[in-house]
Amino acid sequence: MSIVDRLKIADRKCPHPMLAQANHDELAHEQYALSLKLALGRTFAPGNRKVFEEKAAPAFAKQHGHPPATVHDVRDAMKDQPYHQLVSALQVAAQRIMWDAVGISIERELPRLEETAGQSRQSNRKRGSLMLNPDVAMPAYIGHIDIHLHPNGYEENAHDDDVLAGALYESGGNLYSRGVAIGKHDSKAACMIGFLEETYPDLKPKRIIDLGCSAGSATVPFAEAWPAAEVTGIDIGGGMLRYAHARAEALGFPVHFEQMNTTQTRFPDNHFDLVVSHNLFHELTAADNEGALKECFRIVKPGGVVAHLDLPFKNAEKDLFEQYQGDFQTLNNAEPCWRVYTNMDHAAALARAGFARDRITTTYRARKDGPGAWLIFAAQK
Repeated sequence: MSIVDRLKIADRKCPHPMLAQANHDELAHEQYALSLKLALGRTFAPGNRKVFEEKAAPAFAKQHGHPPATVHDVRDAMKDQPYHQLVSALQVAAQRIMWDAVGISIERELPRLEETAGQSRQSNRKRGSLMLNPDVAMPAYIGHIDIHLHPNGYEENAHDDDVLAGALYESGGNLYSRGVAIGKHDSKAACMIGFLEETYPDLKPKRIIDLGCSAGSATVPFAEAWPAAEVTGIDIGGGMLRYAHARAEALGFPVHFEQMNTTQTRFPDNHFDLVVSHNLFHELTAADNEGALKECFRIVKPGGVVAHLDLPFKNAEKDLFEQYQGDFQTLNNAEPCWRVYTNMDHAAALARAGFARDRITTTYRARKDGPGAWLIFAAQK
């Protein structure tokens, strides 16, 4: 039996006490948000291409003497199209409705969630640990923006018991994934662990770190997959980490969570056997992208593996209109680094960080549940 087949908690539907439990009316609100997102993605948003090809592009060519040649040209061509304006407005509204839907039950359950997290931190029987550092600076491009329109942003950390950012991230992320047709049982961690098991069959990590771990849902499965390993998750958000720690404790796995920046960790050289991340790099600027990979090279042991899973969107593989549609994330969904990521040459970036070209792998790997794939870029030192 493979490692992935033995995993019991690597599933979006895995229950635990830190998940807010929606009542009947709150579930109906969530179902409305989900139905709206699915309808937009499956039925209405695809119509934008027809509008572009049949109306916007011909009108642009007539006005300028040439067809749209850049993403900016496509934007100019589409900006006054009523159908596109309506669908775009609905997409932004649907994202806000999604956060509102999960936020209602979280707000009602917040006293219980904070109490549960507090008990986890104070318990003499806790398995892992939590180390917060208020001196860790939140990068302005994250701290000043509500990424994904996430209410109050990743940096939410209002008081010593605050877990709101993590609660919103997990519940909202679960609903968002279903709204873009990712299966309800999908797991980024299971996808990554399966890739590692197949690509590096001799890997037996003793120390594992998950960079930008957010609410910790992709971190904990590594403690289940390799129970003898010391597993660490780092993030820059204090509220995120309080939630992640309580979540891991509730599931019964020892994970050590620390507040720090992925570009400058406190760990010594050659410390980890395995360095992973899940959907981190599309949130980083070009400078922090390079800095994080250099830090990965520094802290991983010779023979150790660095592997990053992220969104399967490369502008080099998309036509001009698809690139424009992807650019919607920057313009309307508070994704300031989307263009940096979608233009990224993953293999070249790993090579610049210090990894040998012949030890670098980039691949697409099917999701555990639902259509599509995740992109994984990895290297062995």
